[in-house]
Amino acid sequence: MTSPLDLIQGALALDPEAFQALLGPDAAHRRLGLAVVYLAGLSMALGQSVALFAERVSPRRFASTLAVQAGLFLAAFLVWALSVWWVARVGFDAARPLRDVVAVVGLAYAPQLFGVLVLVPYFGGPLQAALSVWTLLATLVAASAVFGLTLGQAVACAAGGWLLSQLLQRTLGRPVVRVGRRVRAWVAGIESGTAGLPGARR
Repeated sequence: MTSPLDLIQGALALDPEAFQALLGPDAAHRRLGLAVVYLAGLSMALGQSVALFAERVSPRRFASTLAVQAGLFLAAFLVWALSVWWVARVGFDAARPLRDVVAVVGLAYAPQLFGVLVLVPYFGGPLQAALSVWTLLATLVAASAVFGLTLGQAVACAAGGWLLSQLLQRTLGRPVVRVGRRVRAWVAGIESGTAGLPGARR
């Protein structure tokens, strides 16, 4: 299991070996996690781009908005990965380099690569919920693989990381969120109140 496609397929299948393979010396494999998150952000942004179609933005603005949205998705992911890393370190004395956690948890976002499917009428909501659950399960497998935790500890680690990331986003991250919304609206060329582009979701 060495190629990026093999690793992504393994992550989709919730195979612990796919996540453990990222912990080797190959730097290219480590970068795969961030690449998966960014592509997932593009896919999710495309799936949630109904407002852009409604506003009839130009192709250039459309592509730019998707790129910005993917970047914001990646930023939100980094907060989440940092929170998981911190909770595992403090709560379970499970110390791993932050770059390992970013790589492995990033690969767990592989189900979000199908985010474009939420654009499908009537089934978009259930599909998005299913992708979120799938991503959560992959994150549990990833946390167990990178930290050597039991399933129960991985659940506690993921839950603690989620709570911490939500706290950070609702306190220190509020100004960043506001700036992000304004940037998206400016790039799209529409009013911020009608941009209709939510942030990263799990």
